[in-house]
Amino acid sequence: MQDLAHRIEIHLLQAGGWVSTRLLCQVFQISERSLRQTGTRPGLLDAFAVSSTRSDQAGYIHHKFLPTREWLPIKHRLRRHAIAELRRVRRWDIARKNCLTGKHPFQTERHTGQLVFL
Repeated sequence: MQDLAHRIEIHLLQAGGWVSTRLLCQVFQISERSLRQTGTRPGLLDAFAVSSTRSDQAGYIHHKFLPTREWLPIKHRLRRHAIAELRRVRRWDIARKNCLTGKHPFQTERHTGQLVFL
């Protein structure tokens, strides 16, 4: 797999810009899913390329050719997703702890957001 990833990296470097996912799959005879992360296994291109699903540039680009103005929205999207996941885990932890201890979740006043003590 590392050899395949290295060959794909060379292909992306030679292309010098966005390369469509379909083209990569045809040239290297792999499935589209193998390029992406599955569970804990990282995708083939995670170490050196960024993917985009925008209609005008659906595919991959090497980090070397990715301009900052295109990288920043990707970085911010990844951070928003990670923060949302952390918040979800925290809500689950609180809900689980409340269920185990018999406590009711906090209730807040709708307009001001202040806590209501019952």
